[in-house]
Amino acid sequence: MELADSNFNVPGKTDLLLGANIFYELLKLERIKIKDSQLLLVNSVFGYIVTGNLHSINETKVHCGLIRDEDLNKTLEKFWKVKEVEEPIVKNKERLICEEHYANTHFRTKDKYVASMPLKKEPSCLGNSKDIALKRLESLWNRLARDEKYLNLYREFLRDYERLGHMKEVTNETELEITYYATHHGIYHPEKSTTKLRVVCNCSSLTDNGIS
Repeated sequence: MELADSNFNVPGKTDLLLGANIFYELLKLERIKIKDSQLLLVNSVFGYIVTGNLHSINETKVHCGLIRDEDLNKTLEKFWKVKEVEEPIVKNKERLICEEHYANTHFRTKDKYVASMPLKKEPSCLGNSKDIALKRLESLWNRLARDEKYLNLYREFLRDYERLGHMKEVTNETELEITYYATHHGIYHPEKSTTKLRVVCNCSSLTDNGIS
C-alpha cells in the first residue's frame, strides 16, 4: 500500500496547499477502516491519505521547570507578602461607636444600604456655613458662565439629584435654625468620552467657628 506521505506522522514543512475546488477531485473511491481505531485511509491520486482521530495518550511523566531571574524572584516575594494574613484590626472606642451606630440605624432598600450620618457632637455646635457656601457658589457660577457645555452638564446633574430626592429647594420660610450648607464643585474633563463631569460635595468644609 502506497501512502501519499510516508512520513505523515513526522512534523515537517508544507509542500503544497490545495484549494477545496481541486482537493476532492484528487480523491478516489477506495476507503479502508483501521480496526479498533478511528483512523481511515482514503485513496487519492498521490496514494492513501491517513485521516481521522487518534486516541488520547495518557502522559505519565512529570516535568519540572526552573527559571532563574532576580526580577521574577522579587515579583514572587511581593506576591507572597500581599497574600499574607492581615493582623486583626484593633477596635478603638471611636470605631466601636461607628459600628454600633451603623447597626442601630441602617436599613436596606431594594438595591442599596442606607445609614444615618454619624456625628461626633451635637449639630448645635456648628457655626455659620451659609456665607462660605454662597461665596463658593458664586465662584462656581462664574466658572459655569464661561463654558456652556460645562453649564449644561452641571444643570443636568442638579436636576437628576433633585429628581432622585437627594436635595430640595430651601426657602427662607423652610430654613431650619440649625443648618449646614455643604459646598460642591465639579471636576470637568470634556475630552473624556464617558463621564465628562463628576460633582464633589465637600462636607468637611469648616463653618465660621472652625467646626464642620
